[in-house]
Amino acid sequence: MTAAAVLTKLEGVRETGVGRWIARCPAHEDRSPSLSVRELDDGRILLHDFAGCETAAVLDAIRLSMSDLFEGPLAHRIGPAH
Repeated sequence: MTAAAVLTKLEGVRETGVGRWIARCPAHEDRSPSLSVRELDDGRILLHDFAGCETAAVLDAIRLSMSDLFEGPLAHRIGPAH
């Protein structure tokens, strides 16, 4: 899923920079936008509510899952054993 698709589910969206937005948090009665949305170069979407709502609560409120914040599986690198 893209950040643009996530943003359509939010209210009070305002762009704050390239790949960055702020919106009203759907997980609580938010009068002043407190939810930060950021899209990274690799397509990951980061959410942070400055009022303290957990990411899971924000996603539940807009009927999305954690996997919706990633375009695909993340490649994990395992370093050498010590």
